[in-house]
This record gives sequence, structure tokens and C-alpha cells, in this order.
Amino acid sequence: MMKALCIFLFAGCGCDDKATGPDPDEGPIEDTLEPADRINWPGLDRANGRVIPFIRGFGNGRPAAYWFLGFASRKTSDSFWFCREGDEACPLDEHRRLDWDTIVGNPVFTQIPGLPDFSPFWQMWKVTVPADFEPNSVKNPDTLNRLKDAGDVTVEPLMTDFGDYFGEAAGVQETVLHCALVLAGTELEANGGEMPDGRGPSLVLQNRPGWFENHSIEFVDFSPSDGVFPEATDSENRPLMRFANIYIHWRSCDADPNPPICELENYAYTDRRPVSERGLGQDITGDGDSGDTNNVLGAMPCELLSLSDPDRPPELPYSPLWGPLAVSVLPESDSGLSLIDYYGDQALSDVQSADMIFQNVQDEACLEPVPMNEDETGNPIPGNEGRVFFNCPNPVPAEFAPFPCAS
Repeated sequence: MMKALCIFLFAGCGCDDKATGPDPDEGPIEDTLEPADRINWPGLDRANGRVIPFIRGFGNGRPAAYWFLGFASRKTSDSFWFCREGDEACPLDEHRRLDWDTIVGNPVFTQIPGLPDFSPFWQMWKVTVPADFEPNSVKNPDTLNRLKDAGDVTVEPLMTDFGDYFGEAAGVQETVLHCALVLAGTELEANGGEMPDGRGPSLVLQNRPGWFENHSIEFVDFSPSDGVFPEATDSENRPLMRFANIYIHWRSCDADPNPPICELENYAYTDRRPVSERGLGQDITGDGDSGDTNNVLGAMPCELLSLSDPDRPPELPYSPLWGPLAVSVLPESDSGLSLIDYYGDQALSDVQSADMIFQNVQDEACLEPVPMNEDETGNPIPGNEGRVFFNCPNPVPAEFAPFPCAS
């Protein structure tokens, strides 16, 4: 549904009344950053370059995985996509992916990691340009504002018909896109590698160029695997990103005998431990990495999950934005409920789906899942109202192109 949106693009910028020519290319964004700023950007610096880590878990009854890009806000930032007059389909193709054959030049982004209003989830604005428009001549919103005021381009929110979106009559809505701004050369770990459940190779995702305040930037285009999203149902003044559930298993350290992971040293909590190598910072499966968890995804891309209990509310549909829920295994079940810490194998667990979790709740093997709050994990992020949210997109099979998803 169209709403009256008020963004700085359409407020007076106090700039010159007319553009004097193409915006200058002021070099890569990395040239403007201090070394300490790198921590705000997705990825880890390793000997072979900067890598976004690949984390393994479970979902829909089988091994699954995701890339961990860090904490994220449900608030959306603004991005601008240039299309020629008369090209009504641009900037998306029929599968709701970015169509690079029709997009004119590189997009303009209004935020970068580290700024207080940054979000990797972008409201898409379509900029319609004339036939003689020079690609990449606009590199910042101020210039775009002047061209709009002069009547040289039109700027309007991109509206997409989402139809029946997993049982919701979503219809035509504003469009939210997931693009991860990254430092130059950042790579997704295991990009194009074997799917975690052995279904063959995963779809290779690409880095693309864009602009921020006349500086060149890179971003990972997740649209081939994510598509685009309708705004969240609780959006008000501007679109919010939808989120899905991810369940984080914890073991109590009050059992007798204690679970083996409770003997690990150098961990903040003394009364409990997450069944997660990433959470513990230690290799508990002995395979030489720290990417194995017993985290359970409540949804998978383009999959509707069947539930054994028809009275339980259905899972939210897939989103790369995850709201973590803590699942505490009861002490008397610590040794009876075998997860990856007992199996010592990243692909073996007694709990591989949200449905299994709620069966364990019914069987009194674990407590009801509860949302994880920001005070437990880090500094508050504007727009999240005290909850934690992670940006964790899933890999998909190489032949994956089913958008719009069947519902």
C-alpha cells in the first residue's frame, strides 16, 4: 500500500540549483575509512583475504547453512536504481531478481556500514532516465535531487505485485531488497561450493559495483537467491524488513554430570553454553573449523514447512533477517538429547527442524523458545525495539530460480 514517505532526498538539500556535469569519481570508499572502521563491515580479515564466514546448522529436517554478516536493523535504507524511459520491467526480471541487462549504470546507496541509519535492507526507488542519460553520471542523492527538481528524471518507490505471499494477500507493495555492502575484494566463504545437505553445488553469488557520495563501493547481490521482499506487515512510516525465526540451542551447566561443553574455558557465561562453535569460539566437532552449530532455521528459501502439530502457529516465511530465539535444554535432558556436541558431527543432531523443537517442548526436554534481547549480545540497534536480529542469508542450489515462490 502506498504511503506518504518523507526522506531527505525530497527535502531541500541547500545545494546549487543545477547540476554542472557528471559527478566526479572520488575513488573507492576504502580510501575514506580508518583501520578501526573495518569492523563495521561484513567479513573477517584472514590470511587469504576478507571472508564472510559460512555457518552450518539445520533446517526443515536436514543440514543447512548461512553466511553470517553480523547484526542488522529492521529499518530500511534508501537505494536508487536507474531505468530507461519505457522500460516498465526494469530493474527486476520475472523472477524478482535484479536485471543487470536493463539497469542503467550502478545504483546509488544512501548509507554505509558504521553510519547510525545503515541497514543492509534497502527500499528500492526507481529512477526513470531519458534515452540520452549517461550511465554513472549520478553518484550521490544531492545530484539526483537536483535532476528530479529540474524535471530531468522521475523518482518513485518501486512497487511490486507480490500476489499471494505464503498465504498472505500481499498484492502490490513497496519493494525491499537485500544487498550487503562490503569492502573491496570481500568474498563469501564456500560460495558455489557443495550444498550442506549434499544436493550438489550452490548458486554462485556475485559482487557488484555501486556508489555512495561519489565513492565507488562493492555489494553482494543476494537477489538471485533471495529475490525481493514485501515490506513487513507492521511497517508504518517507511518499510521495515520482514524477519524469520532461528533457534539457538543452549545447554545448562547445572546438570550432573555436566555436558562436555560446560568444561570449556574462556567463555563468558558459567551457567550455560550455546551448542555453537561460533558462539563458543571453539571447535567442538573436531573438524578444524569453527562454523558448526546446532542452530535451527525456522524457514528455508521458497519452502513451506509442514508441521506435525496443526495447532502450532506456522513458521514465518524465509528471510535473510533472523530473529534468534533461545532454546534451553533442560538439565535432565542434557545427555539424552544428542546434538552436534555429543555426536561430534556437523551433520548429525536429534533436532533438525523447528517442528522437532516444539515436540521437545511438549516432551519437556527443553523450554519454550524465547526471544534473545540486545542486552545479552551487544549494543542496541535503532529500529529493533530491544530484540536481536542477524543478517544471515542462505545458500541455494545452483539451478535455483523459482521466484515468485509457490505458496
